[in-house]
Amino acid sequence: MKKYLIISIFFLAIFFRLQNLNWDANMHLHPDERFLTMVGNAMKLPPNFAVYLNSAVSTWNPANIGYPFFVYGLFPLTINKIFALLLNTDSYNSFTLQGRLLSGIFDIIALFFIYKIGSLLRRKYKLSDYFPIFSVFLYAIAVYPIQSSHFFTTDTFLNTFLLISFYASFVFYIKERLSYFILSALFFGLAISSKMSAVYMFPIIALMNVIPLIKKRNLLIFILYSFIYILVLYGVIRIASPYYFETDDIFNIAPNSQFLKSISDLRFMSSGKMLFPPAVQWFSKKPILFSLFNLSFIGFGILPFVLSLIGGFTIVRLFVIEIMKKRLKYFFDCLLGISIILWIAGYFIYNSIQFTQSIRYLIFLFPFLALLGGYGLSSIKIKKQGLRYILFVGLLIWPLAFSSIYLFSNTRIEASRWIYKNIPNNSIILSEYWDDPLPYPVLSGKQFQIEQMHVFDPDVEEKWNIMNTQLQKADYYILSSNRGWGSIPSVPDKYPKMSIFYSDLFSGKTDYFLEKRFIPAYQYFLPFYPNSWINNWFEEAFTVYDHPSVFIYKNKNK
Repeated sequence: MKKYLIISIFFLAIFFRLQNLNWDANMHLHPDERFLTMVGNAMKLPPNFAVYLNSAVSTWNPANIGYPFFVYGLFPLTINKIFALLLNTDSYNSFTLQGRLLSGIFDIIALFFIYKIGSLLRRKYKLSDYFPIFSVFLYAIAVYPIQSSHFFTTDTFLNTFLLISFYASFVFYIKERLSYFILSALFFGLAISSKMSAVYMFPIIALMNVIPLIKKRNLLIFILYSFIYILVLYGVIRIASPYYFETDDIFNIAPNSQFLKSISDLRFMSSGKMLFPPAVQWFSKKPILFSLFNLSFIGFGILPFVLSLIGGFTIVRLFVIEIMKKRLKYFFDCLLGISIILWIAGYFIYNSIQFTQSIRYLIFLFPFLALLGGYGLSSIKIKKQGLRYILFVGLLIWPLAFSSIYLFSNTRIEASRWIYKNIPNNSIILSEYWDDPLPYPVLSGKQFQIEQMHVFDPDVEEKWNIMNTQLQKADYYILSSNRGWGSIPSVPDKYPKMSIFYSDLFSGKTDYFLEKRFIPAYQYFLPFYPNSWINNWFEEAFTVYDHPSVFIYKNKNK
């Protein structure tokens, strides 16, 4: 029975992650994907391995092929590029779709290691047989990993490599096998080679590897093992993402100056010190509360999150009891367990007080939430069969509602088809700067005059003189996502006129009336529409890429 249950959960995870990978009909609606695809297509095989390692001349290095601003690790791109060269899929469309497939596969691999970690915990601490199964189930239905699996970004690669490193470290903690110690270093190196933010998890990885060495009480062994770990880690990073370093000299660990500049530029753009369009949404977000809402309500699901809290509090309580009983044989287990939970809480708080509170920075918390939730669920005794079914349905409501966006045509694609069929040829259509203008070229036979309104520019008189002229002469005004109306009104002190303009537009007080709207099915029940209270409590990236709300306004005077 348990075997069939776990197989069913994996098939459910595959369905959630791999359905309709071409959700945007090859229109490349995710900006990070577009960038990674362009870089990947431009990458050329170096003539030899020595040239590959040389950041100054390698044609595998983004900085040498026209993309000096590159803030990711290179390894996910390398994986996709190798498959593209082998399978002859190194085209703009195929590279993205293949990347999405790999992203989904890697998240399914993460699911397998959650099961492995859960099984280790079950055997070591004699937990419920259903604990690893419940943990896998909660991760399988987690919405943010499902959404990330539909994007070719570095996030699922990073998460999976970190999880494998964690698993190897945990096996070493239990069995003290050198092979797993080396595997921990290897996969942690691959994680760093995918994204530098992997370093945030190093304290937990290090602690699991250090405790067995401390138990040996042998300084020479400690030094030897530490040297091996550092050597493997450094060697992997040197090979998997060599452009973190300035030169190909393995004895020169100086970081690449261009990479450091890119990181510095990104931090400045994400710091709130400049009015950068993607950063506007963050000015109004409340520290802690905003990230808590996104993690619990949107990313993981409110009911699974509650189960995680139950599991976490129960485990901490057990650890405290064991420590108070002074049962020394469990001291290190309690120390490690409490350290992991403190790290989860500390890392969450750290990210929640940053200016940019994107949920993507929390992705490697999801496996731990799933394990805590699995423990919480397995510790709850539900005797009535009916209540079990209610709980099961309650857990599935949000992931099923969200995943419906991949069962239907993307809202921007549908809106583009409608535009071709219903808006007259040569009509003047207004779009918004920093957002994708519609229509996409999904049909033919008509031409449209597209003008962009610079809504994110400061609210000065010159901007409004231009915008008022555009609004007077245009036939249609199309909001292809919530980039503008979802963020600008949240900071009326920075955009006083734009805030009033959006309010008037949505209230029908302008010369434009709403002729058509396209929204995903679940938003009929959970409305992410203008003036809705929920707009200030979710990250715009959650909807903008794969299921934005599209509003088509027509000029009353035309």
